[in-house]
Amino acid sequence: MFQNIVFAYDGSAESQDMLEEGIALARRLSARCHLVAVIPPWSAMALAAGPLPEGVVEDQQSQAAAILENGLARLRQAGLEATGAVRVWEEPAEAIGAVARAAGADLVIVGHHQRSAISRWWRSSVGHALMDQVSCSLLICMPRSVAGKAEARQGEAV
Repeated sequence: MFQNIVFAYDGSAESQDMLEEGIALARRLSARCHLVAVIPPWSAMALAAGPLPEGVVEDQQSQAAAILENGLARLRQAGLEATGAVRVWEEPAEAIGAVARAAGADLVIVGHHQRSAISRWWRSSVGHALMDQVSCSLLICMPRSVAGKAEARQGEAV
């Protein structure tokens, strides 16, 4: 069923929760795992502010590589075959979609970041944009904090 899984990983709490859920699924399926970290392009507002401070690009790349290595280590500690890639200055959905196509993915897993309606409108949703970028299944994992709130609301309704 799902033999090639791509994980979109940014090191956030939401993506760490997603990685744990994805590891459990990948282990059950003996799937090959591909981890991708994306450094999005600079916003027009940031670029309009003038030249970037010296070393900021290198710092971003170094941080993304460290995040990727952390995620790869977790996958490998779980006994999974895993590869990784850092995509630089690309729109996240496009970069994740490209990695999914190159890997022959049959599942892409992302974590859900809760944001306000205005924030989602301003910055868009990677999960939503991925639906137009991939031809495989897409799993959006809810963070543990959101899942716990939903369970509490269900308990109150009973």
